[in-house]
Amino acid sequence: MNKDDYISASISTRMYEKNLLTRTDLERLNDYDSLRDVLNQLNETIYRGSINDLDRPEEYEKILKDELKRVYKVIEDIAPDKEIIDYMKEKYIFHNLKVLVKELIQEKDYSSLYLEMGDVDLAYIKKNLIKEDRKSDFFDKVASLSSDKEDDLGKDPRDLYLDYAQKALSTYEETKNPQDIDISLDKSYYEKLLLDAKALDLDTLIDFTRETIDLINLKSLLRVKSQGEDMETLEKTLIEGGFIEPIKFKEYFSYEINQLIGSLSNAKIGNYVKDSLNDDLNLDDNILALEKAIDSHMTDYTRDSKMITFGPEVLMNYVISKETEIKNLRILLVSKLNKLDKEFTLEKLRKSYV
Repeated sequence: MNKDDYISASISTRMYEKNLLTRTDLERLNDYDSLRDVLNQLNETIYRGSINDLDRPEEYEKILKDELKRVYKVIEDIAPDKEIIDYMKEKYIFHNLKVLVKELIQEKDYSSLYLEMGDVDLAYIKKNLIKEDRKSDFFDKVASLSSDKEDDLGKDPRDLYLDYAQKALSTYEETKNPQDIDISLDKSYYEKLLLDAKALDLDTLIDFTRETIDLINLKSLLRVKSQGEDMETLEKTLIEGGFIEPIKFKEYFSYEINQLIGSLSNAKIGNYVKDSLNDDLNLDDNILALEKAIDSHMTDYTRDSKMITFGPEVLMNYVISKETEIKNLRILLVSKLNKLDKEFTLEKLRKSYV
């Protein structure tokens, strides 16, 4: 990858960044009492086009989806190559794979749950997963989500995602536990992210991805303990590829929260652990705090790369920042719809890039 190829795209992206909402903007929106008032204020921002198409305020989710699609389209159009966008799109693709596999095992139509940005050829994958006598029943439902992307390495990407889906389906057929579908595809997702990061040959992105795996493994540890599950359950959820070997998390299984904080203090994720976990909180509240820290970890990555003049990082950071903005707007809009306390809402907001 030649970073010089990204000069023009980076200049354009820096212009787009000027339309990002600041923390002050979000706090100002939180001061309004009603959902309609917040939407009226957003009508003076980049969201105005989608807002004007709304039939009623409660349909605000359409605004957020439209904006996310718009941003991905803009960045795809200016990006010299697709690898950095592929990294960002993996979460949507794996979401769709989860929906697809669950459609098959439950024999139901979940087509409304598919996300357009996860644009791998789901029709091809489903056709190759299902039994011959069921192909006609399911094929048309996902045909509109097809994609003709080609893998630069010469391997049809559809077959790679087919392998991931087949692995999840096979695991379910062995255990008959629907949770194993999510576990299998979550592990495959982070495996694919790490492959993407290494293909991009960006050391900062590789490190970020490995740190994310460590944070996710820590969350899995807390969740398994919270649900009263055993070591065997933890073992099958742990993901390879982080800076911390999975075997260490097995050692942490019997640790209290304060012991975890101390043991991880010198790890690369140590600051996020220290800032989020609290021995005075129960496990469920610690999980919520850690989830917020995971979002902060992503935002911090964008901030650390803010001084980069040009390169694929500039485009990626803008997409991450927009996704964080949309997540914060969803928190605000849900809060206004349900008339939640304003201070409570502020506490739930994630760090923003600007």
